[in-house]
Amino acid sequence: MGARSGDGMANHHLIPEEVLKNPQYARMFDKLKTMGFDGDAASNGIFLPGSKTLTERIDLPGHWSNHGQYTNVIESKVTKLNDLFEAGKLSDTQLVLGVGKIQNFARSGLESNKFVVDAITGRLL
Repeated sequence: MGARSGDGMANHHLIPEEVLKNPQYARMFDKLKTMGFDGDAASNGIFLPGSKTLTERIDLPGHWSNHGQYTNVIESKVTKLNDLFEAGKLSDTQLVLGVGKIQNFARSGLESNKFVVDAITGRLL
């Protein structure tokens, strides 16, 4: 995704890798790939602080270990989109827009501190 070595920032997937690689969603993400989607591209990423010190300075959640609660929230949204996809209820455009909506939800939630973080370390949970 492009974080520079030594800048203290970490690449964070808006739709986490665990979700992207889950076989349950393979057909949907394979379809999206045929339309140019890349789970490792900048559109599916945000830079988050890689240390507590940096987290305190720039007021974003830290990214230095697992974030299961975040992943669960995002996966619930991906599941709903996948259910519609599997039922044949989405056009290609609706599918792409649906993924974009999930990414925007994740990005804005991270930027406005709406996701749960560890009160002591500031790490995204």
